[in-house]
Amino acid sequence: MLKRLTLLVVCIAALLICVSAGAETAKELKPARITATANNASVKNLTDQVYKTVWYAKKGYVQVDMAEGDLAYGLYLCHFKKAVRHVIQVPDGQGGYVDYAHHDEEYLHQYTPLPGVSSFRIAIEQYDGKHMLDLTELRVVGEGDLPAWVQVWETVDKADLLLLSAHPDDELLWFGGALPLYAGGLGKKVQLVYLAHGDARRKNELLDGLWTCGIRYYPVIGENKDFMSYNRSTVYDAWGGTKRVYPWYVGILRRVRPEVVLTQDFNGEYGHAAHQITAYMTAKCIGYAADPAYDPASAEAYGAWQVKKMYVHLYQENEVVMDWHQPLDAFGGKTSLEVAKEALWCHVSQRALTYQMLEKGPFDCRKFGLYYTAVGPDVEKNDFFENIP
Repeated sequence: MLKRLTLLVVCIAALLICVSAGAETAKELKPARITATANNASVKNLTDQVYKTVWYAKKGYVQVDMAEGDLAYGLYLCHFKKAVRHVIQVPDGQGGYVDYAHHDEEYLHQYTPLPGVSSFRIAIEQYDGKHMLDLTELRVVGEGDLPAWVQVWETVDKADLLLLSAHPDDELLWFGGALPLYAGGLGKKVQLVYLAHGDARRKNELLDGLWTCGIRYYPVIGENKDFMSYNRSTVYDAWGGTKRVYPWYVGILRRVRPEVVLTQDFNGEYGHAAHQITAYMTAKCIGYAADPAYDPASAEAYGAWQVKKMYVHLYQENEVVMDWHQPLDAFGGKTSLEVAKEALWCHVSQRALTYQMLEKGPFDCRKFGLYYTAVGPDVEKNDFFENIP
């Protein structure tokens, strides 16, 4: 009996090895034809891989027909401004189409597995009077394992690390290799929160950058106005004041429950008031989040939450200098800084600017200070999670 069982185990193991060895990465397929019932002239925008070109409509559908012999096993859609409710339809075998997958989540980048079809439709379920279905990219894959560029987002249940960033690309410029190291390298649950985003294109670029770093939990993207100012009061006023933005952030802290929080420089790196606000706001809100009397609505919904540690970029007390040059197995031996620089390149709209990810000088992306701790001081000073089991 033991010999039979051993033989069975060996056979199963061999089978699994063969199946694993035979698995191939799905190829991207080029549709033979894309048509739409509305705004048909702009459907060519869906395959140009440029985020500033858009197809949009209030009603109707986009139909995708594959080339002869090609079957679609996956659809990757990128929305422009806002993900609105829509449905993916597949052939019903009688000349029509039937609903296959409904989408009402707010992820701008969405992947839908398909059953191997020669055509399909993306249909608008109902125009809400405000938000049209606006798509900026449509890509199709065949059968096999998902390519690395396909983003399948999740919503975090409880975060290990939360990084509050003023704008897209700040999470890389000022924090260096933090995201690749902790998310991709160490497998921590990392939540990104942005106060402002600029135009819709930057929201799509930030998703590409985060995915490159190994982030798999969808970011919180604030809708605050983005503009340059050196005056915090001016920015606060434009955003509705502290009575609006503080409860918003406290609600996020309570819902996400991070152990560690990272944020930007109290001086705003080069003086940007929105950067300053990220630090001052976090310093205030980690205390508010632990107080059940503050914002009773979010306290009732999620409970109060005590963050264990808070680090601030360039804060000179309790200084920590991080090493972003450790090779990471998850990225084929690349260092966290190398991966972060690749992610920064995803911010195409910002390439003309002169900001750089620096390891020296006044904006050193390695330097942080432990502003707050509930678990004692750092001793090793090389890990944001020191003293946290």
